[in-house]
Amino acid sequence: MDEERISVITTIYNTEKYLDQCIQSILGQTYQNLELILIDDGSTDHSLAICNHYRQLDPRVKVIHQANQGVSQARNYGLDVANGDLITFIDSDDYILPNYLEELARLLKTSDSQIAVSDFQAYKGNGHLLVHLPDHEPSSQTFSPHEWFDFAYTNKNDFFQLIYTVLWGKLFRKEVLSEVYCPENTKIDDEFTTWKTYLQATKIAYLSDEDYVYRLNPAGLSRQKDQSQIRPLRSLEEEITFLSILGYNPEILEKIYVKRLKKCRQAYLATGRYHDYQDADLKLRILTK
Repeated sequence: MDEERISVITTIYNTEKYLDQCIQSILGQTYQNLELILIDDGSTDHSLAICNHYRQLDPRVKVIHQANQGVSQARNYGLDVANGDLITFIDSDDYILPNYLEELARLLKTSDSQIAVSDFQAYKGNGHLLVHLPDHEPSSQTFSPHEWFDFAYTNKNDFFQLIYTVLWGKLFRKEVLSEVYCPENTKIDDEFTTWKTYLQATKIAYLSDEDYVYRLNPAGLSRQKDQSQIRPLRSLEEEITFLSILGYNPEILEKIYVKRLKKCRQAYLATGRYHDYQDADLKLRILTK
């Protein structure tokens, strides 16, 4: 098939321990028509030197260095300079298997979709991979945005709930992201961003293959103890408000909201945020009258 150009956006902050594996996995893809945009967000380790090393080795590599401004600003900069027809995000402590981009690009084309979503496996270290779809034959499904939200909101698998939320693990047609930017006033931008891309699409394809390897990095943002910061209530309130206006099932939206409220209430109490705890508790009592 004719290969459209893929822009791979990787933001970096002090991940020298994992960065070689990440970059090599991208440059070693069977899908070769790509540009790799490495954005060093003010690292204080040797991450920038590693990026510059690969820039000298491969003309497809672009390196941008900026003062530390956070992952959201770095991702937005990557979107601004991306020249590809297709865009994907890969975290700098993760890596991908050799066919990852080729399979997602093929799926976009054959399904006539604007977003292709891949499943993933988690890497715990010491060669230990958590695979939640063992011994299965990869398959694909295509959804309208409405069908996709219904599928996601009724899916109880924790792995799927993560891949639904994050920006990584996906290949986007550039036009889907043309007006979507990551909010720069939060550490966790995925929660405020990814659902908007789904509403910009007419078709979303899902591949039950695990060629993206998500590293369970204890220093990463997603591993911090305060779950109310990782899965903030405000982001879900924004999402379900839009979906409610667009006519999505209110019973499903209420169940999702109550579940998040309970988790945030527990996190608020555990971290001493008593006013937030009282507010969440009041909302739960109102909803369960």
